[in-house]
This record gives sequence, structure tokens and C-alpha cells, in this order.
Amino acid sequence: MAESIDYPARAARAVNGLLNRFLVRGADGSARPLPYNPVDYQTLRYLAEAPDARATDVAAHLGAPPTTMQSALDRLLRKGLLEKRASPTDGRARLYRLSERGQDIRARIQAQDRANMAAMLSELPEADRARLVGYLERLAK
Repeated sequence: MAESIDYPARAARAVNGLLNRFLVRGADGSARPLPYNPVDYQTLRYLAEAPDARATDVAAHLGAPPTTMQSALDRLLRKGLLEKRASPTDGRARLYRLSERGQDIRARIQAQDRANMAAMLSELPEADRARLVGYLERLAK
């Protein structure tokens, strides 16, 4: 009888290892210099692409509960990474966009993530890199 392979468990261990290696630590094993959680970064990324978004727009895009999203927006506002203003068409609504500091932090996180991915991919032959990136793109859809 063939032994069954627990692919979900193996995949979960591998993904957790990658997250630890590249999100908790930098590619070189040092502490990550930009300690922002994934929700914060995804919020910064979305607002860079869709400035003047409402909290409900950000929550819907990220699939986050409104209370979680509002907490993240408030935290990013306190850190000076966002700006908030009243909507010109609906005075009750508030619109969010990246501050200058938020744009800088987002760019630094993106650069660090790309460097981490380059380090990870450099450990694979070119053909494996192409396949892995293709698989990741397919899974991300």
C-alpha cells in the first residue's frame, strides 16, 4: 500500500518557514528593520494604488472586518503614515491617502520584500524560478 503524502501539512510548514525567514527576519537572518504587520502593509499598498479611499473600500479590498480595518487605519494615522480628510461629495465620509512618510515607508517595505524574494529565488536554478513564480501567480488569482 502506497504511503499517503500530507501535501497540505508540508505546504503549510514551507509557507510558515518562508514567512518566518522573510517577514520576521530579513534575507540575511537579521531582525526585519521595518516592523509593519501584513495588514498595515496591504493597507499602505492599496492606498498607494487607490488614494482617497473610504475605510469600507479598504476593508472590502482586503477582505477585513470593518472594525479591524478601522483599527489599522487609526494605527497608521497615529504613526503619521496616512492622511484623512472629509469627502467633498459626502461630508460624513472620510477619505484616506498615504502621507509623504507613508509613501516612503511603503517604498522601503516594497524594496525590502523584493530583496528578500531575490535572495530566495537565487537559491533555485532559473527553470525552477520561472515555474515557482508561475505557480505563485496562478495561486494568487
